[in-house]
Amino acid sequence: SLALLPLRISSMRSMLKMQRVQPQIKAIQEKYKKYNIKDPRKQEMNKEIWAIQKKEGVNPAGGCLPMLIPLILIWPYYRMLAVIIDLRHAHWLWITDLSARDPYFVLPTLLVISMIVTQRMTPQAGIDPAQQKMMNLMMPLMMGFIFYNLAAGLNVYYAETNLIQIAQQAIM
Repeated sequence: SLALLPLRISSMRSMLKMQRVQPQIKAIQEKYKKYNIKDPRKQEMNKEIWAIQKKEGVNPAGGCLPMLIPLILIWPYYRMLAVIIDLRHAHWLWITDLSARDPYFVLPTLLVISMIVTQRMTPQAGIDPAQQKMMNLMMPLMMGFIFYNLAAGLNVYYAETNLIQIAQQAIM
């Protein structure tokens, strides 16, 4: 998590920049709202939005792209847990085998709660409030469902990463 801190900082900066220009973008979208999506004047709207983003140094994908690297790291870690002998029957607190699922589902629950907290702390510029509300709940629940039967070692890693990210975000 500490090695990925520069990516997290970059992502946060990008999201905060996007949040700052959001009122201007909303005003432009409101101005062009009456036109059909196929209307050539909609291209003018896109040009105006791109001009504002360029002027302010905002990259619309800058908040998301740096966060793909941690996702890329999870897959090899998951595969490693399936084959590493050292984690089989390795104890950690209440867990008797880090290569098996959490018997009491504490870690998947902690994962869901920590993701909800993280999403509420993250600036989410340009998102419809209804969509934001759904994402703040649905994404953590979906991840909890995915991690429900995965190895406890992976759940420990992911929950620990989320807790560190919450601390980092609170400091930022």
